[in-house]
Amino acid sequence: MCLNTLGQKGWSALPARDFPEGFLFGAATSSHQVEGGNDNCDWWDWELAGGAKDLSGTACEHYERYPEDIALLRSLGLNSYRFSLEWSRIEPEPGRFETRELEHYRDMALACRAQGVEPIVTLHHFTLPRWLSEKGGVLAPGSTERFAAFCGAAADALEGAARYIITINEPMILVLMGYVDGVWPPGRKSYPAAVAAAQRLVRWHRAAYDRIRARHPDMLLGIAKHWIDFQPLDKGSAAHRRGAALQHYLFNRWYLRAIRRSQDFIGLNYYSTRYVTSLTQGVPLASEDEPRTEMGWSISPQGLTRALRGLREFRLPIMVTENGIAAKDDGQRLAYLLDHLAAVRAAMREGIPVVGYQYWSLLDNFEWAEGYRPQFGLVHIDRDTQARTVRPSGERYGEIARTGRLAEPGGS
Repeated sequence: MCLNTLGQKGWSALPARDFPEGFLFGAATSSHQVEGGNDNCDWWDWELAGGAKDLSGTACEHYERYPEDIALLRSLGLNSYRFSLEWSRIEPEPGRFETRELEHYRDMALACRAQGVEPIVTLHHFTLPRWLSEKGGVLAPGSTERFAAFCGAAADALEGAARYIITINEPMILVLMGYVDGVWPPGRKSYPAAVAAAQRLVRWHRAAYDRIRARHPDMLLGIAKHWIDFQPLDKGSAAHRRGAALQHYLFNRWYLRAIRRSQDFIGLNYYSTRYVTSLTQGVPLASEDEPRTEMGWSISPQGLTRALRGLREFRLPIMVTENGIAAKDDGQRLAYLLDHLAAVRAAMREGIPVVGYQYWSLLDNFEWAEGYRPQFGLVHIDRDTQARTVRPSGERYGEIARTGRLAEPGGS
């Protein structure tokens, strides 16, 4: 926002907005975390084998309740919704695409449009069909062509209903959790396999981009890239600085540079800073006194501004596709939300082309290996009744979305 002479009379006299008309204020979910009944994928098998603290089970029943949830999102004043498709529903067997499921997700996108909500559709958000998992998952022979075929069928179904398409959510998190730490499917701990998986996921995106671009040139394609704000724990240590630089390149920049000619916008998922102590190691907090989320992650809004600055080199529009906090205290959630929106505003005032912000998450949901304990939602879900209750943070976020103003009238 450019301040004019009215600024001399105080903030309350300024009619200008902090965020421009058309800015995409929204919230995000993913299919396996909210739909319920996704029992034909690798994550369901992982849960049954004890890989998560809870079974996803009925989740939030979003598969059936999506009209209610989209209407609730819109009633808050939000104008966009990021959701994902479930590959295992759409292609339950190799090469057999379920028309009914494709129509279901098209209906979701059209339901958004009918409410005045921009659908932002993710094609792959961590889960794989069981048949692909059994053949080797990401590293299965022919997986690139299978993924491209799935993405092509999904894009065909979404023609005229969705414009923003994210091919893959957080490819490097999938590599880290599934092939380095081994705490997500497929549960491997192998650096060679991790490198191979990262390279394969580059090919997945490129193939999907080419397939969709050839048939649907009006769609805007990108990925949702998890960005960790790597900082040296001791800025005076050369070893810490070198480690931070290396981890930053490998985790944040390498994938984006590998696909730089096949993206129309960049989706940015940001949560926290990590403090680096060597080429491969780090700690989540600089000290025990640092503010943290229930997940033990640092609360570092300035890291979001740094991340947005770091994307300048790609000269593309940027959408914050995830940013949020696990917190039982909704006051902490509201403070986190306001501070991180201020971080986005700061980047935009520097001329960084941010087009939207999607809070994670719309609903309390199944948080992968952590189960249902973490509560990220703007909307609380009663696990016994499925009742939806909007939290005060959700109401305040909706007010910001409706007015485009972050500061309270008369505030600083």
